[in-house]
Amino acid sequence: MSLFLVSCSKKITINNSIPIRYNGHINLDMKVEDKIYGNFVFDTGVPGLVLDSLFCKKNRLDYKTNEIEIGGIGNSTKAAQLITDTIHYELNNKEYHFSTPTVMLNLKDMVDKNINGILGINTFGQKPYMIDYVSQKIIFTDSIKGYENIYAEADNAKIYLNLSITLKNGKKIQGRFLLDTGSNETILNSHVFVTDGIYNSTDKKKFFAKGGIGGDSNGYFLPVSAIEIGKFKLKNLIVSVSTDSLGMLANSDYMGIIGNDLLDDFNIIFNYQKGKIWVKPNKNFNKNKRKLFRCISFQDMGEKWTVAGIVEDSEAFRQGVRMNDQVIEVNNIPVEKMDLDKFTDKLKANEELHLKIKRENEEKEIKFKLNVFMKS
Repeated sequence: MSLFLVSCSKKITINNSIPIRYNGHINLDMKVEDKIYGNFVFDTGVPGLVLDSLFCKKNRLDYKTNEIEIGGIGNSTKAAQLITDTIHYELNNKEYHFSTPTVMLNLKDMVDKNINGILGINTFGQKPYMIDYVSQKIIFTDSIKGYENIYAEADNAKIYLNLSITLKNGKKIQGRFLLDTGSNETILNSHVFVTDGIYNSTDKKKFFAKGGIGGDSNGYFLPVSAIEIGKFKLKNLIVSVSTDSLGMLANSDYMGIIGNDLLDDFNIIFNYQKGKIWVKPNKNFNKNKRKLFRCISFQDMGEKWTVAGIVEDSEAFRQGVRMNDQVIEVNNIPVEKMDLDKFTDKLKANEELHLKIKRENEEKEIKFKLNVFMKS
């Protein structure tokens, strides 16, 4: 979800903690202009504040803007508005003053229907804070007792950490990775794909996916033996490997991005001003929760679901399901009556699905089994 540099200045008064909702992304409740509440995603890959254009229109938030183009994960750029007015917002009943510029674009169509905006890494830049994925809080603390310092680089409103990834053939990929809480996946950049251990791997699975702000993104799912961060080793994981030719996953300045699928095994303390990171394993550390359902994924658009990801080697793909298909019904149930997260959580390998889809004004019905269920 990461994008561009935004310069900002702000006056911040904060409580000791802020509640979050964690579902692969870190969600916070925020109040804009003293009266309008919304759901915002905390994304360390973004510097400042991003507002959803439909959220602004619905709540009559009228700002002075200029046209710009931005990019992120994916092979294209998007038109956006650069807001030149000052945005005032509150978290947990404490006021934040956010100065210009702020970006506005249609996040609901690109990312999620429930998102009203993004809060970037500069949001809490003046004070150390800890992300607790288990108790679902951001806690402001100066105490690092029991935590391990991890080498980090703070550069241009971004944080980089060193990782070592051991492939199944024993080869190691080492280097700096962008820390990105806006991503629910750890992803290797496309320039890494040409290494023998990945390019020649027989257990990789090709996928097509929505990249968010940067458009569609392609690559492979790849089981790996281990990922080391500092002295800690996470075993038997699945990472993504991009083959994008443009965007942040084609950037050769770093090896890839670290997403929440790796970060949520730890409590993490950030001190962005000093460029410091401390980590401590939490109760989920190395519980091998990553036996991931990878055949197909959907994006909830309300009255329809969009096919947001699909594996080329899956029966769904062979039977004709394609990226951006509009799913109207699943197993004869209208999707507008279904909860996508609950539905996905209950899916099992080799389960049969019956989809009614719409593509270019033509409706089709497709049946398939969920035959790709990657085990790390």
